[in-house]
Amino acid sequence: MAKVGRMVKEGSIREITAQLSERPNFFITTINRLAAPDADTLRRRLFGSTARLLVVKRTLGQRSVSGLNVAGLSELLQGSVGIVLADADVPATAKLLIEFRKTHEEQLAVRGAVVDGQLLDASRVEQLAALPPKPILLAQVVATIESPIADVIFTLERLLGDIAWLAEQAASQKPQVPAVAAEPTAPKQEEGTPS
Repeated sequence: MAKVGRMVKEGSIREITAQLSERPNFFITTINRLAAPDADTLRRRLFGSTARLLVVKRTLGQRSVSGLNVAGLSELLQGSVGIVLADADVPATAKLLIEFRKTHEEQLAVRGAVVDGQLLDASRVEQLAALPPKPILLAQVVATIESPIADVIFTLERLLGDIAWLAEQAASQKPQVPAVAAEPTAPKQEEGTPS
């Protein structure tokens, strides 16, 4: 029987490791006495944002993340934990977890996260959750880049307009030299030469 239990554990570790390699951004939560209906509610909300919740025991979790080489990660995996596998929109998943935690403070706590290979503590996860949605962030970046460029273009257009105006003013104020027909003059004779 011990061999069957070991095979099940090894299969679970391989499954968790495979899922972590597919989704390298994940959150670590503490789950204490979270009732089944509440856990289902959390899973449905996460599923709506294409994230997934895995509830694992400490040993399985530690063995599953041992290959990630993230310093301090194994300390977050104490007791029964939930690993929330995030998809592309990591801030949205963080926001969902923080909002769910507000109504279930006794049952769920966010310990930290691994985002782009870096370990974030609980306060950094809250900062991540406070970020605006991705389309708004992209719009802010574009506005930040566009604003100085627009100012430069406006300034250049104004300078070119000023140069054109100055050229017009200079052309209109230039005094006209009257055209005088030159009279033919007789060649001067040198002194001492007979004419």
